[in-house]
Amino acid sequence: MSKGNYNLETSRLEEQRKQMEDLAARGVCAFCWDNFDIEHREPIELKTDHWIVTKNDYPYEHTKLHLLLIPDQHVSTLSELDPEVLADFMPTVVKVERQWKLEHYAVGIRSGDMRLTGGSVEHLHAHIIVGDIDNPEHESVRFKMSARPKA
Repeated sequence: MSKGNYNLETSRLEEQRKQMEDLAARGVCAFCWDNFDIEHREPIELKTDHWIVTKNDYPYEHTKLHLLLIPDQHVSTLSELDPEVLADFMPTVVKVERQWKLEHYAVGIRSGDMRLTGGSVEHLHAHIIVGDIDNPEHESVRFKMSARPKA
């Protein structure tokens, strides 16, 4: 069920679902920069002209590090981003790689209708994920990349 800026079907934790329901009821996008410091638990770790980088409040299972890259524009597709925001994306990824001294990571991004992509927040964002390969019981990180909405 999609409610405002949130796809409640994709919440992975009860606490996450409750937060999404609260934000939707108040009509607030937690990823819009004006709301970010108030609505997001994790601080901004890095800021460029057009992107902020923060740890995910609800990191995926089996991650050692799970960062979110959030643009200054509230859009749902890459094609809606202004050219200068798009141009700043890869340099931001490189800054993250260098700042965290990442030897390996994956970048994931969903573009379009969150009910079809499997995303939970309408505001376009990217994930940088480092799997916890040092864990003796290591399991691969699963990044949902599509969904069939419930009728």
